[in-house]
Amino acid sequence: MAAMMSLCRNFGKVGLSNRMTIGNPCLAALSNRNKMFLENRIVPSSQHSVKKFMVSHRALAETSSCKSADDHTRLWTIERSLALALVPLVPAAFMFPSAAMDYLLAISFTLHAHWGLETIVVDYLRPKVVGPALAKLGVALVYGISAFTLGGLFYFNYSDVGIVNAIKMFWKL
Repeated sequence: MAAMMSLCRNFGKVGLSNRMTIGNPCLAALSNRNKMFLENRIVPSSQHSVKKFMVSHRALAETSSCKSADDHTRLWTIERSLALALVPLVPAAFMFPSAAMDYLLAISFTLHAHWGLETIVVDYLRPKVVGPALAKLGVALVYGISAFTLGGLFYFNYSDVGIVNAIKMFWKL
């Protein structure tokens, strides 16, 4: 909501096409020849004027920095799918407790937490800000924490009562 209010407030102050080009690495990589695909037109409506931006798919496809964007989109979709799958998975694990459900919960929780932590580290430990070595160390630390967590949950499931039964025992206290 705040982003929408900021966009509405700053809509006419600075040319949005310049801000969009600078802020988006895919658009910033456009050559001067391809920038003509960006059109900044005012389309009149009945009472208000609306700015319309058009970006040619061909122009974006020609940039080298956008080739990996499909991978991030696919990963984002998988992350959201896992988050959505956790909604019925957690109650199902309590209704049908088994070792398989415990291992499935362990993998799902660890993967969900890993992607969340990795996003935080990538967002806040940018190589331009902290240096490439510290940024890579942060990501490596996230992978180490995730591997240790998954190993610990697998060990707990194998050698003890399992995740679901442990939570049920905790609730009985």
